[in-house]
Amino acid sequence: MVLDEKTAARIFGVDSSAAMLGMARSRLAGYGERVRLSECDLIGLDRVDAPSGCAAAIAVQSLHHLDETQYRAAVRWTFDHLAPGGWFFIIDRLAIPSERLYSAFHNLRERQGQSPNPADWSGYLDWLEANGDRPLPVQGILRLLEEAGFQSAALDVRGDRGMLIGRR
Repeated sequence: MVLDEKTAARIFGVDSSAAMLGMARSRLAGYGERVRLSECDLIGLDRVDAPSGCAAAIAVQSLHHLDETQYRAAVRWTFDHLAPGGWFFIIDRLAIPSERLYSAFHNLRERQGQSPNPADWSGYLDWLEANGDRPLPVQGILRLLEEAGFQSAALDVRGDRGMLIGRR
């Protein structure tokens, strides 16, 4: 863990779930004041007393719940809290870009032994809505990162999951 390797490292975490924060607090209790956690929804980041000048930010399986306007605001907020040269890692669900491409994504997930997306495009759209998911396509996320001022790239993309990076 970073906190074990880097004695000067500090972690600031945000989650909207009190239960998840409780688990994190228990797990990280031994690090004392080097860890600070805050309960907040991603659309309320501007109300969080977060540190600035951070070396890195990591968003895991969270941003796909935001619409594009909210996503843009979260990316901009992250940019504003990173030091020059800071990294932003996004590990998240990605939108399947079109009905014409859907079968390739569906078949890939089946071949990988992952729980498959619904068999057809309309089922996929219904599934996203039922789960409150609004993933953006890779190109859309990269555009938002660039608009905020990041240099960005898709580091790893596998079907509808990916790791994208931005560097301030």
